[in-house]
Amino acid sequence: MQQDLKLSITPPVRLYQEAKDFLRFLRVAALKHSVTISFSTDDSGTFTIIVPGKDCWNLDSFLQEIVLHRGLYYYLCGSINRREVAKLVVAPVFEALRSSRFSVTYPVQILRHLLDGTAHWAGGELLESTAHEYEILFQKLNLKEISGYEFIRDTDDLLTQWMLQSLKHPKGTQSPPFKNLLGLCAAANVLRTKEVRKLFDKVHSLRTRGLHRLEREIPDSEISKIAQDIYSTFEWIDDYSRSQNEKTVVFEGKRYRRIRYGKEPIPRDASDHFKTVWAAVITRPCHDCGVVAGELHLDGCDMERCPRCDGQYMCCDCRIEQDKVEAADRS
Repeated sequence: MQQDLKLSITPPVRLYQEAKDFLRFLRVAALKHSVTISFSTDDSGTFTIIVPGKDCWNLDSFLQEIVLHRGLYYYLCGSINRREVAKLVVAPVFEALRSSRFSVTYPVQILRHLLDGTAHWAGGELLESTAHEYEILFQKLNLKEISGYEFIRDTDDLLTQWMLQSLKHPKGTQSPPFKNLLGLCAAANVLRTKEVRKLFDKVHSLRTRGLHRLEREIPDSEISKIAQDIYSTFEWIDDYSRSQNEKTVVFEGKRYRRIRYGKEPIPRDASDHFKTVWAAVITRPCHDCGVVAGELHLDGCDMERCPRCDGQYMCCDCRIEQDKVEAADRS
């Protein structure tokens, strides 16, 4: 079972009552999502906020919806010292909650939301720009902010935009027909599996049928499956983007360059048969993470070699020791 979430916030003394009022507001608003937020304060003016572990999944939806519905903005509209309360009370409390739940947050955007009411995203898990945009669509669908057809329409636009960007298609020039675009992406290793290409094509077909008024009432079960399948695709895209940007690792203060797929050193005593088989293997995508020769493996891939000990990087002693160091730093 997930542990209870426990946070501590110390607002300026002069804003003690404003902090207490805001936490009361959050407590009441969160009940709609079956989230229990309790808080207490000590003699130093520090507030301790607690959310039961069983409520943390619902907390994610609550944090997203309160931003999309401008709940924090409207709350601050009734505050006398609006800018001060936004900056010194609401933003720190909300940021602490977001950071505890999401790996990707945008503090500058949230402060802008508090003051201007722009519905910036609360946070998520995907960092790559298009993947993060899709995450917004995915959550809007879950929160009933958009209809099933609107989700299909906006997703189709996003997928097309991503494919054109990935192919470095010149801006301002006519884009190829969708089927041709899928073929170009397959040839360029942008869309590497037939299943993903079929998934993108299905989204486009549903969008086209809707444009011609043939099919706008798509069953929720079908929408949900498509949404989850595309989310999984963008999780891979996000993992891929991060892995290609992490070109080195550090062990005991020394930096090592990660070994790319297909560049692994072959043992001197390797047989000719092994060399022949390995040469054939690296002509295909990695069986575990899907990268092609010359690319860096995704995190946790069982094929990646350690640049220091030449062992299996996901579980070698070097990686285990580094994980311990990183865990100690986080705590």
